[in-house]
Amino acid sequence: MSSSTKSLDPAFQGAGQKVGTEIWRIENFQPVPLPKSDYGKFYSGDSYIILQTTSGKGGYGYDIHFWIGKDSSQDEAGTAAIKTVELDAVLGGRAVQHRELQGFESDKFLSYFKPCIIPLEGGFTSGFKKPEEQKFETRLYICRGKRVAKIKQVPFARSSLNHDDVFILDTEKKIYQFNGSNSNVQERAKALEVIQHLKDKYHDGTCDVAIIGEANDFCFISYFMILCVNNDVYSNLLLCMDQGR
Repeated sequence: MSSSTKSLDPAFQGAGQKVGTEIWRIENFQPVPLPKSDYGKFYSGDSYIILQTTSGKGGYGYDIHFWIGKDSSQDEAGTAAIKTVELDAVLGGRAVQHRELQGFESDKFLSYFKPCIIPLEGGFTSGFKKPEEQKFETRLYICRGKRVAKIKQVPFARSSLNHDDVFILDTEKKIYQFNGSNSNVQERAKALEVIQHLKDKYHDGTCDVAIIGEANDFCFISYFMILCVNNDVYSNLLLCMDQGR
């Protein structure tokens, strides 16, 4: 640890002292340690600092990534960049710094989170942003990537769907995987890993899972607009898809 420890932000106390991942979210322009239970969950309205510590022959190695959500303010993004430099100085100037933009993350960054990061709409960082609702929110994700899963939350609308990709519909009681007729086997397999992650992280491992295959393309897309308009028909329509009707 360098002599710059004296000017260390309290949030960085003890950073880089063990192998693994550490994350801070920028709140009111200050870094705040993120609970490990929230690791991998990134809100589009926020900016984050991620420290990855590795062990080598010469001691610890450091990679610092600052992740900028697509709706994060310039001030928050600037704070993340400044605090990244500060953290690097505290670590003796030995860290490699990386800038990560939502939707364009490096494979190195994504490799820290298995099987994927969970990008979510909204933010927690300041008074002018609404925090995530406590009640469960149905979300539609597009899942891409053969080696590293890259998922993106897309509008819950029929226009979000296509036949070339794999989609995950996460509802309160069940998670649906829709395999577009032109999607590839590797992405379908990665989507299953993502579903297991969602099931364990947000459903206590108890919800059901359904795979909607190529034969149900027309059914899925035809009913999707109805689902968007009237949430009360979820059960009956999704049951039809499960049973191929």
